[in-house]
Amino acid sequence: MQRNPNEPRQPFSLGRLIGGLFLPVVVLAMGIGALLYHPETPLADPWNPTTPLDPIARLTPITHWKLMRAVADPVQCRAALAKSGAAFTTRPDQLTSAQCHIKTPTRISTTTSARLSPLETRCEMALRLTMWERHGIQPAARKNLGADVARIHHFGSYSCRKIAGSERMSQHATANAIDISGFDFTNGKKIRLRSDWNGEADKRAFLRDVRNSACTWFGLVLSPDYNAAHHDHFHMDQGRWARCR
Repeated sequence: MQRNPNEPRQPFSLGRLIGGLFLPVVVLAMGIGALLYHPETPLADPWNPTTPLDPIARLTPITHWKLMRAVADPVQCRAALAKSGAAFTTRPDQLTSAQCHIKTPTRISTTTSARLSPLETRCEMALRLTMWERHGIQPAARKNLGADVARIHHFGSYSCRKIAGSERMSQHATANAIDISGFDFTNGKKIRLRSDWNGEADKRAFLRDVRNSACTWFGLVLSPDYNAAHHDHFHMDQGRWARCR
């Protein structure tokens, strides 16, 4: 991932922080109230703030709050990933150096319904990828191409390196980033960002829907619209920057 050096840093905003906390607090209060006053009709799990994240459940206003709670705890993260139906293995934390390491290493080869070459990443990124595939990629595929995505192609996650042209370490150095390069479909179609970002109309529409939906699940999403360095992949990470382009 390469950041534009002229791009200003986003200042801390107390209002944005409070706004981000407001909805979960309100929903939590509503849930507690419902349980207190109507214990015979408890909230359904997707709406119940006391139940763990279910990645394949329908989305509600508190889904992201549940996701944040899951990724903060390795046990909950792995439990949620298992509940999604993803094929993955785990191992102890990998510490190459102070700058290069993977916390909660997770090797994932299938999301909820799409295969990928085994991807070495951290549990949080595997879970976010799975949520994106389920709730963003597949709906966009059915809408634009009338088929499901069978395989997701990637350029990897963990790589001990600096940002190109910078002395700062890349988010890839801690497996806090994933680069996605293309998709294969159940009807035999193939889409690659390198050739199809400005290709046929249905492929262009799919890739832009997919890019936009990724911004729901990852803090920073960069596409070919950002710069030439991203002409052939989507870069997604959970670093300090928040942007969708």
